[in-house]
Amino acid sequence: MNKEKVSLREEALRALSRREWEKALTLFQRICDRNPEDLRSRMKVAELLERLGKREEAISTYREVEEAYAKDGFILEAISVNKILLRLDPQAKQIHQRLAQLYLKRLQGERRGFSSIPFIPILSELKEDELQSLMDRLQTRTFRKGEIIWEEGSEGDAIMILARGELRVSKKDPKGREIWIRDLREGDCFGEFGFFLDGKRHAKIEAKTDGELIEIPRAELEEILRLHPGMKEVLHEFYKKKVFDLLLALSPLFSPLDPKEREVVGKRFRLKVLPPETVIFKGGETSSSLYVIKRGEVEIFTQDSGGRKTLLGKLGSGNFFGEIGVLLKTPRMAFAKTTRETELLEMTKEDFEDLIFQFPKLRLKVKELSSKRLIRMKETLSRRVAERAKGIGI
Repeated sequence: MNKEKVSLREEALRALSRREWEKALTLFQRICDRNPEDLRSRMKVAELLERLGKREEAISTYREVEEAYAKDGFILEAISVNKILLRLDPQAKQIHQRLAQLYLKRLQGERRGFSSIPFIPILSELKEDELQSLMDRLQTRTFRKGEIIWEEGSEGDAIMILARGELRVSKKDPKGREIWIRDLREGDCFGEFGFFLDGKRHAKIEAKTDGELIEIPRAELEEILRLHPGMKEVLHEFYKKKVFDLLLALSPLFSPLDPKEREVVGKRFRLKVLPPETVIFKGGETSSSLYVIKRGEVEIFTQDSGGRKTLLGKLGSGNFFGEIGVLLKTPRMAFAKTTRETELLEMTKEDFEDLIFQFPKLRLKVKELSSKRLIRMKETLSRRVAERAKGIGI
């Protein structure tokens, strides 16, 4: 871009910041005249026309921008413009249908090698009626540079897709220091861990630039699933590819593995949904499986012949259990029971043995963690025995 264009854009942005709408409109129109392919400047023209009360001109310009985005396969940008058009013209109900048809047609061409468009998780695997239904229920949200989208640990159960801009993802380490994880760019999905697991945000998201999000709220998605049950399989595949990998990456047991190795491990798990107060296994039983908690809570405890219970701990999302007996080939040393409805990922002893043979570093990690867990278990039991003895005056 030459110096004249740069100075013109800077002048337009300065006018915008000073709320000089007419001047900003004129300057952005001049930018568009010189570079018709500059869709973001054309969006500014549409926004300024709307702000100045020129509704029909704004609608016409928004439609031009939406059609250009759709033509090039930029579905997220086209969806966000469509939402604006529907706000200005609620009768334009057919625009999502046309966009869904166009996107899927171009996606099929991409799969045959005819064109190049962005592949977007969730959206790209849906049928036309499912995609249109989802588009109808999506919500959009703009953000400014430096804005905190959400904090780690906050409540939230919506999936987000970044339509425009760039975001920074960070987490706190055990000492409370903020650690950069990665940057998100256009087309990236995020928020799925809390959506599928526990309704909590597991990282801090901060805006590096101005931009726009597309939001899929849980209530809207549940309604779509009711109308289109076939979408459940698409979401299940999305979960396995994205969320399950993250779950394994955060697990102390599987974190040493690289993404391709975790993918191999993930295929060996089977999902179980258990109601509250379900006994998963009892002390003394044969050790036949180990488990990772996808969602919910499991308490681990021992029980003496008199039925007295000693709680060893409560485990939440991402924690594994049941590995000691499987690894040592011994009966269960404790009981495991759900405290509320819980989703477990179960792996059989045979599959686990195959994996630790395939990945020796996994065997080393299991031994390390299991040894620590055994020590803590023995310390807890010894302390409880001493407390009971003291209580009865021994």
